[in-house]
Amino acid sequence: MMIALATLLAAQSVKDFADVEGARANKIRGYGIVTGLAGLGDSPRGESARLLTSALQTMVPPDVAVQQIHARNAALVLVLAELAPFQKKGTRLDVSVSAVGDAKSLAGGELQITDLRGPLGRQDPNVYALASGRVVVQGDPRRGNVTTGTIPAGAIAERELAHEFIREVAVGDVRRKAFKLLLKKPDLTLAGQLTLQINAGAIAGSRLKVAEAVDGGSIMVRIPTSEEYKAASGVAPEVDYEAEPVRWLELVLNRPVNVSAATELATVVINDATKTVAWTGEVRLRAGSVMLPAPAPGLRPSVFHADEGQPLSKFMERNAPALGDQQLVDVVKALHAAGLVKAEVRAQ
Repeated sequence: MMIALATLLAAQSVKDFADVEGARANKIRGYGIVTGLAGLGDSPRGESARLLTSALQTMVPPDVAVQQIHARNAALVLVLAELAPFQKKGTRLDVSVSAVGDAKSLAGGELQITDLRGPLGRQDPNVYALASGRVVVQGDPRRGNVTTGTIPAGAIAERELAHEFIREVAVGDVRRKAFKLLLKKPDLTLAGQLTLQINAGAIAGSRLKVAEAVDGGSIMVRIPTSEEYKAASGVAPEVDYEAEPVRWLELVLNRPVNVSAATELATVVINDATKTVAWTGEVRLRAGSVMLPAPAPGLRPSVFHADEGQPLSKFMERNAPALGDQQLVDVVKALHAAGLVKAEVRAQ
């Protein structure tokens, strides 16, 4: 069992706690072919073989017919990636790959060039990225899931997404440009702390208020005019932020902030393939118990207790010696399902 522990630093930036409304990441996908599987690919019969033949047909001239493939050296796969906000054309994206048919393993395979589109697939005329490269399977091939894998930096963005994150808000009798920050973890205290620190540092040496907490989950941030900026700071701004709102957004998102330990973003990440559990140092538990079934007939089930406010790290250290890899993962999932983990829990 592999356990990773990371501690959040007190000094972080605004973007660690908030996203920009209207500028979110987008999932893109495509169907591709992984080759070079040394007899461990899709079988030569069935739907997967038909789709594989059809996919290969698109790679050859129209007057050349692809014959049925009898060797199991290739596999049809689903390819997924995430296009981050403001991702520029030519930049790299990480890619995940999973077998669609009955391939036994993708280890050592090579993904051929695959176009990645939006959720509508081929109905979307836009190709947002092209993916290819060597597939790295998750975990130990002898016991991990060898029909899924990743290709680090395996896709190149071919198209930029259009974002509409700028809006207009009323300031007295005039309208001003602004954008809204959405907290990743809604919390009234955190919203208040972020608002105060954005206002304190947005324009050095000034008291101009550009941020206002709308509620515990969002903060409205106004873009100052050049006249406002000069009046507040005594110097002209580097650029006209109303004309270049992304520059102001960059300043706000990268603004260093210090938040209390109670508002830090506690997170637990579970990887089923590698049996890995990673968590931040501030994850705590509520009081409760988890019972695992007896491992064999005639044996008693195992019960594990969590105390109110107990750190997850202490709970894991105390119980890890009595549990196997999968059992420890199952216990963390059961704690989360019962609402006993005071953190965001994600599966990887």
